[in-house]
Amino acid sequence: MKRSDHHQVSLFTPTTTIVDEPKAPSPTTEPTGTDANGESLNIEITRDELATQVIQGFVKHRRWEKELVVGASDEELSLALGNCWASNAHLHVHCNTDPAPHVICTTPMGQELLRLEAAEIATLVRTHAEIPTVPSEEERQRRLSAELDNQRAAARADIFTAVQGILGDKSRKREQGFTTEFVNLLFTENCLEEQNESATLETITAMLIKREWTRMKAMKAAIQLVERAAGTWRSAGRDLFLRSATST
Repeated sequence: MKRSDHHQVSLFTPTTTIVDEPKAPSPTTEPTGTDANGESLNIEITRDELATQVIQGFVKHRRWEKELVVGASDEELSLALGNCWASNAHLHVHCNTDPAPHVICTTPMGQELLRLEAAEIATLVRTHAEIPTVPSEEERQRRLSAELDNQRAAARADIFTAVQGILGDKSRKREQGFTTEFVNLLFTENCLEEQNESATLETITAMLIKREWTRMKAMKAAIQLVERAAGTWRSAGRDLFLRSATST
């Protein structure tokens, strides 16, 4: 049975109707109406299907690195969507955290189709983003350490390849080349911080001059190495991950 109070609309206005049971597909039945792109103008969908569709749409456009590693509480997940809105030809969706987390989905004409409160938002986000519950503090620290180790290993491999190319190190085996000592320097704690960057550049320049590079060529390579290493950390989101993960 349909539970929709239809507004009077144009024949070609997209409509969405909440139904009790999903409509079985019929290969012999043509859509009751289509738009210029051949899409159906009249959609019948259950409340659960619509809720899933709405939450999945938000979940896939958000990064969940922290939550996937250290988990999240229901309260955190109910607030995760923040204050935002999205829309398409059939639906307008508004997320709000004031006075309490809720999601409201309406038709373009303003007819409310769906309202999700905090508990349901948290459950759906946890399900579709596959977020674990908050573990014990000991387990949380173990997961965090393991994730940071993985990030460091991936970043080191990426930086090694880039440094090898910039320096023109043709060695087939890492232990036979001279790239490793530069990578080790770039992994020294805080060497890329703004207050330490000049010292790092000077050290790299001096190391290259010892390898009989001209000062100009060495300085140019040093800048490339530092910029490349800094870019790798930014793209990995390491600083953001560390701040957010240790602030909970």
